[in-house]
Amino acid sequence: MQTDPCATVAATEPGASLPSPVSLLLLAPRLLVATLDSGAGVIRRTLDGSYDRLDNAHCEVCKKPHGGACCGIPESACPVPCHIHWRGCVGDSFHYELKVTNRTRVEREFTLTPEPFPVAGETVTVSPDKQTLAPDESVNVVISFTNPAAMAGGCYQTRIRLAGAYEEDILISLEVRARQYCHSHIEQGEMPKKVRAHHWYHHFQCTQDCYPAVGERP
Repeated sequence: MQTDPCATVAATEPGASLPSPVSLLLLAPRLLVATLDSGAGVIRRTLDGSYDRLDNAHCEVCKKPHGGACCGIPESACPVPCHIHWRGCVGDSFHYELKVTNRTRVEREFTLTPEPFPVAGETVTVSPDKQTLAPDESVNVVISFTNPAAMAGGCYQTRIRLAGAYEEDILISLEVRARQYCHSHIEQGEMPKKVRAHHWYHHFQCTQDCYPAVGERP
């Protein structure tokens, strides 16, 4: 069996000896003294401000304010999704223009797939819904929708899935007002006047018609 030559030399080297019984008896007191000495060093450095100077120097390197998290792990959040908010009455039409840009270094095909509104089943119109874009090329996409009578008086949400370099959602929130809130009443009598006060030293008022007379509008 082959043995380690270094181990053989160390074992047979002149002057090598095992620890004495007295050294073994003094091992525990020596460890206790070493622990106390280390603890005393920590207390001394805390009281004289050595640790504070060390922390401040560390924070100077990190360019962090004193007392803040020093050299923390940098974090970032995901982009906020595009959110379209529509509000109107039955029969109202909405149009929203969305600009899609290819920021990658290769040519890519971008597709926009609208999902129907839950329960109602109606779907927004996307034009164009597919476009191949070269690097840094853009396309203007028009999203449109007309409120049907079946969706009166309710709040609805849906999304458009945009797939290009990756998939992301375009959120749509729609509030359709009830029919009783979707009308106005206009009455016409004498021309209403707007009264505008001048400064106190003028001592008079100025009146002005609120609307142009029929046929006077340029």
